Parts: sequence; C-alpha cells; structure tokens
Amino acid sequence: MEKELVQVLADLQKAQGLMLDRMERQDKETRTKTPASSGNAVELHGVGSLFGSHSIEREVITAHMRPFGLGARLPNLATVFAQPFYASITGFTADVGSEPETPCADAPRSYMKGCDLTAQFGRVQRDTGTIEINDVILKKNRGDFTDLLLYGNLLGDNGFTPGGLTDADVLNLVTKAEMITAAISLERKLGNHLWNGSIFANQGAYKEFPGLAYQIATGQMDAHTGTLCPALDSDVKNFGYQNVEDRNSLRDIVDFLSALEYNSYYNAERMGLLPLQAVIAMRPELWFVLSAMWPCAYNTNRCGSKDTSGIDVVPQIDALSMRQLRDDMRQGMFIDINGRRYPVVTDDGIVELTNTTTAGIQAGCYASSIFFVPLTAAGLTVTYLEHVDYRAAAPEIALLRGTEQFWTDDGRYFWAIEHAKWCYKLSVKTEQRVILRTPQLAGRIDAVKYCPTQHLRSSDPSSPYFKDGGVSMRPDETTFHVW
Repeated sequence: MEKELVQVLADLQKAQGLMLDRMERQDKETRTKTPASSGNAVELHGVGSLFGSHSIEREVITAHMRPFGLGARLPNLATVFAQPFYASITGFTADVGSEPETPCADAPRSYMKGCDLTAQFGRVQRDTGTIEINDVILKKNRGDFTDLLLYGNLLGDNGFTPGGLTDADVLNLVTKAEMITAAISLERKLGNHLWNGSIFANQGAYKEFPGLAYQIATGQMDAHTGTLCPALDSDVKNFGYQNVEDRNSLRDIVDFLSALEYNSYYNAERMGLLPLQAVIAMRPELWFVLSAMWPCAYNTNRCGSKDTSGIDVVPQIDALSMRQLRDDMRQGMFIDINGRRYPVVTDDGIVELTNTTTAGIQAGCYASSIFFVPLTAAGLTVTYLEHVDYRAAAPEIALLRGTEQFWTDDGRYFWAIEHAKWCYKLSVKTEQRVILRTPQLAGRIDAVKYCPTQHLRSSDPSSPYFKDGGVSMRPDETTFHVW
C-alpha cells in the first residue's frame, strides 16, 4: 500500500474537511493527541504570501546550505528487531594447567572468549505547519503566478532525506513545501546524530541513537555482562590541539594518520578480514587545510632531518607536481596513506571546537577529529544504517481506510495526516541507528587544530556560521475602498 507522494497530494485534496477516526498504538510511553491547529504553514501565494505579494521574476535562486556527509555512503537496511546482538570472537585464553607427565595425562588447554555488542534506535519526528484549504487554492490576483522555477537544491546529501520528495513545485504547492521543510529539519538532526548522537540526550518521545563518535572508542564491553572487551577497542589518538600544519617529533599528522591506518589494516590482515574498504572522514575546513600540506608532508616524511651529504643525487620535491597532487586530492576526494588510497568524506556533522568552547584554541582556529571508518571487511558490510521497517504495520494500517498514514523509502519514514475541519497537517517520524560491527578496525584522531583562511558556511542553525535572513510572511498590501 506504499503510495507515491503525487498520489498522496491528490488524496489530501479529496480529504479536506473530513474527520477520520485514528487508531493509536499503545506502548510503554504516553501518547497525547495534538490538534491540527498548531503553527500555520508558510503561505506561498495569495495576499501577504511569500511569493505572491509582489511581482517577482520567475526564477527563484536558493541560498540555503544543505547538509552533507557520510550517511549518503552507508547502506540503510530495514529491520523489526529492537535489540540485536552482534557476536565477536575476542581471542583465546592463555594455557591453563600443567604439562603432562605421561602421554595420556591431562595437558594444558585454553578457552575461546567472545563479546556481544548491541545497538539502539533513535526516534525523531517533525510536523508540518497547519495548512488551511484557502491557503492552497487562493491567489492574490491574476498577477500571482504559480509557474516559479527553483534554481539550486534544497534537500541535502547526507543520507537522511525522505525519498519521493523533490524540489519541483516547492514554490507553488503549499503541501509539498511543508513536507520538504519537515524533511530538511529531519536531515539536519539525523546528520548530527550519525556522529554525536547520545543516549543521555533522550527525553520522552525524542531519542538519539549512539553516534560513531561514541562507538569508535575504547572501553568496548559485552552487552550482557558489562565485561570489558579490549580486543574490540578502536584506535583513539590525541593530537593535543596542535596545528595540523606544524610538524615536530612529538606530533606529526603524517605519522599519526599513517599509524592509525597501519594499525587498522594490520588488525584486518591478522584477523583474516581483508580486503578492507574504509573512508577517512573529517570536517570540510580541516580537509582543505590538510590537503594543502599533505603532498609535501607525505612525500618528505622522515626525510627532512636525514643526512644526505653522501648521496650523489638528492631527489628534489617538484613544487608543480605537489600542487597538482593537491588539486587531484581535492577534486577526487582521496588521500594516500601507507601506499593505499582511501576515499575522503567531508561531513559538517562532525563536532568542531572553537576558542569559545575550548581553552588553547585561539580565535580563527578550530579543532576537530579525523575518523577512519571501515565500510566492508572480508566482503561483509560492517558499518551501515538500520531503520524500523514501518511496512510491517501494513495489516494494522489497512484498518484505517488508507488515508491517514503512509510510509516512504521502504518503510524508513512514516507519515501521518491529521485533520480538523478545513485544516490539516502532516507529521513524519523515523527510527534509525548506525551499526559498527568492527570497532577494532576503526579509529580516530582527536583534537586536531586547523586555522583556515576562511570558515565555510554551515547547514546547522545552531552554528555561528549558519546564515539565513529574510521573512516567512509579508504584510498585506494597503488598499483603499469605500467601505
């Protein structure tokens, strides 16, 4: 019974003013019904509307910053299992017992040890504004055109955008504009949860799933007993807020990244988990600075202090080729480490520290983490997203006469429609989580400082580098009349 959004919009037109019974699912939490009258939708056309109040050109250009990041690279699988367990063999104990004195006496033996990891869903839901039927059909006058064209994109590229939504008609259809607005709010929130989601932020119906910053960590433990499982610990390094461009004997970013990659690759090799596919993830500002110095730093690593007086021909670093390598890295989004090439994913959801949050960071500089994220090992997908499969509720929803609720994206997002006379609003929710099956192949370098010439704009409304402006509604035009 999955519907295309076009059909859903058509159903909404037929359902105006009709009050339909809704069945509420009971679980351990309290459900409170909210009326379809909280927060009005942004009017696109008509008197006092965003686009219909004045004579504007047909082309509308967006300046909205879209979120982007790792989530777009991860597969998303459907499930109905709330609390899965992922088993690992952590190793074998040292021998227990004494060497035998006779051939048939008991000999020493060892024991296999294992550790189970688990995962937890988050839950985020968003509402559209309340749409009154007049907002959908009324135009200001014959000069209020509904053929506006959008140049640019509104929906993000971080893997958390509900499918079936497109930017087409967002300037002319109120319902679609409201659904896209709710989707943008969702993708911003979930993109942040991918890295920074914390169960300590959970309250009521709002839940965050544990993000990768909490899973790529030391202190891994068995999900049933709490017993520590150091064999599953990630490689976590501290760069000590040193500038990524500074190179000294204590902290050199080439040494740190090389050691991080070598440790993960070594583990995969010795554990029989090759081939290993992984990505290097970091903030875009850090990548811009790192890629500028990496070609020279990588090609001269451990060479700068060597005595070359006895060498007849000293290899010279060609500035032109280094610049070309830098440009190739930026265009191709890759980095070479230990002779192996890894894709680079920039993600603005990764936490960034500033001089207002952390001592030791001067104004104009920032600090963040670089992540080594395994995607597949020995042909098995080891980092992926999961979502509650709302399609499993089909037998129950069938009793609702098919107009109040529907899902998109193979059951990943669940939409509900609420009516109150001539008004309606939509609500969308999703329950997702990120799974990391091999934390022992993952790693991160924390407290890496960088000082870019210019900080980029942010898609996060809470960031000081987020920019919007303008209005959501316009005042009515003054008119004169006898009455």
